[in-house]
Amino acid sequence: MQYTLFLLIPFVLSLIFTPIVRKLAFKIGMIAMPRVDRWHKQPTALLGGISIYLACIFSALFLGIRTHAAVGLFLGATFLFIFGLIDDKVHFAPYVKLFAQIIAGCVAVLFGITIGLPLNLILLIPLTLLWIIGITNAFNLLDNIDGLAAGIAAISSLTLFLSSALIAHNPLGIFALIIFGATLGFLPYNFNPAKIFMGDSGSMFLGYSLAVISISAAPRHISNLLITMILPVFILSVPIFDTIFVMIGRKLLGRKVFEGGRDHTSHRLVTLGLSPRKTVLLLYAISTLFASVAILFSHLNLFVILSFAFLLIVVMFFLGAFLFEIDTTQKSTNLKRIQKKYSDQRVVLNNVFLHKRRIVEVFLDFVFICIAYFCAYFLRFEGDLFHRNSHLLQQSLVWVILIKMTAFFICGLYRGVWKYIGISDFFTVFKAVSAGSLLSIMLITFLFRFKDYSRAVFFIDWLVLLFLVLGSRFLFRMIEEVFSQVHNSGKRVLIFGAGDLGEMVIREIKRNKSLNYNPIGFIDDDPRKLGHKIHGVPILASRNRIKSLVSSHEIAEILVAIPSLDQQSFIELTRFLDDCGVPFKIVKSILDENKKNEIQTN
Repeated sequence: MQYTLFLLIPFVLSLIFTPIVRKLAFKIGMIAMPRVDRWHKQPTALLGGISIYLACIFSALFLGIRTHAAVGLFLGATFLFIFGLIDDKVHFAPYVKLFAQIIAGCVAVLFGITIGLPLNLILLIPLTLLWIIGITNAFNLLDNIDGLAAGIAAISSLTLFLSSALIAHNPLGIFALIIFGATLGFLPYNFNPAKIFMGDSGSMFLGYSLAVISISAAPRHISNLLITMILPVFILSVPIFDTIFVMIGRKLLGRKVFEGGRDHTSHRLVTLGLSPRKTVLLLYAISTLFASVAILFSHLNLFVILSFAFLLIVVMFFLGAFLFEIDTTQKSTNLKRIQKKYSDQRVVLNNVFLHKRRIVEVFLDFVFICIAYFCAYFLRFEGDLFHRNSHLLQQSLVWVILIKMTAFFICGLYRGVWKYIGISDFFTVFKAVSAGSLLSIMLITFLFRFKDYSRAVFFIDWLVLLFLVLGSRFLFRMIEEVFSQVHNSGKRVLIFGAGDLGEMVIREIKRNKSLNYNPIGFIDDDPRKLGHKIHGVPILASRNRIKSLVSSHEIAEILVAIPSLDQQSFIELTRFLDDCGVPFKIVKSILDENKKNEIQTN
């Protein structure tokens, strides 16, 4: 019942305050006009942060939250809230914002709130300030599309409250529940299409509050060090990811880190074809996934926690690498020129993330080998058996790493390109992993006579490593395929010919977004193919239904993908397509070129 009040009171207050604040914003002219780095089309009220702040503070005071740590949180958050209100009007320079955030961070430190690491206070203070400033800016940057910052704040605050209740007591955990109620009451007015924005006052208030709450529970003993370090990062994963992604992207392209622009995660997802609503819901889902993993940490084995955390980070890395290739600006030529300039200067990060991905691949494979080998022992032996056989793992791990990494190099695992990976790469991975496992068994037999080692361990190790390496290699392609399904903008086209050339055309359309084609379906005269799909694109009908399909699906163009058409068939087909009243293009194949060369030779 007590928890219900901590949720309902701020929720109701936020529901009441928000429309009042909205009317006030229009009355005094605090309105956000449409601009390039925002998605709203109409003038929208600012000052939504006032309703969130008032709902949180009134609830906390009414319900009696007056601890020493809470006072520090309230003072620092109130200072940033007032500063944000002024910033919404006058727009301070980035360095002025940073100065204000440092002051607010110092307020929290003065009230005894620091990161709970077993370190000297001299080191804890700058680390605490960096964390508070980083998360505050992360939410400030995340507030770039309707409902995103408020929704992520709601998910994060609820997770912080649950972690306080289930894992480690947090003196400010109950204030996280108040924030959850306040943001939940604000969301109906802020979700797409937004009637009001929270502004800098709201985003900095929420970012600062969540940053302080996330570290206030941290126990200072080494047994809880993992929870101390990972829990806050996972709970606040989406704003942290978006901030790092934007900072690295702007740095690589030679742009100012703190300037506005449509280069955030949400902007790139919308560019791929997701609606703003679906984009926000997808980021909600990602945040919820990471938050759920954070809650489960207390019930999992240390090795499982580290492995799962690393794999999630790998997935986010590949998602970031994929999204980085999406151009969300209208000045793509200028961006390419800037990118080439910085490539010529051989910037280290540019080399790693744009051209020298091999470094990342080698590092990932090294970690995958360790995870797979540990996982094999963990799955084969449980409890005391695992500890009794751990000396075998320690004895052989270095040799297994050396052999498998060598096998990966010899088998040519680092010659593929993520974007164009195919079946041949699957066999390369299979060959490399299998060779590494066989050579590891042979070496261990030679060195240790395979005494006390389990054959099941090496089979499990082979299977897990094959899955991890294959997954990492195909993940970039899989992400591209998933988002190609939702990319429904562009010229609507039919493809005439559901054969090898038609399949090649579909792959090129999905891979090369600059073609600006949206394939609706195939046309093919073979009745056995009707009803099937090629790369998710259906084979709709034979040629006698083209006219009705052009009308019903608003087709703008037809691509003819039939190799080696003779002259008579070509004339008949062009006449037929002319009668359909829609432009068409003939896709040339290698067979057509060879045939042309043969005719010229003869």
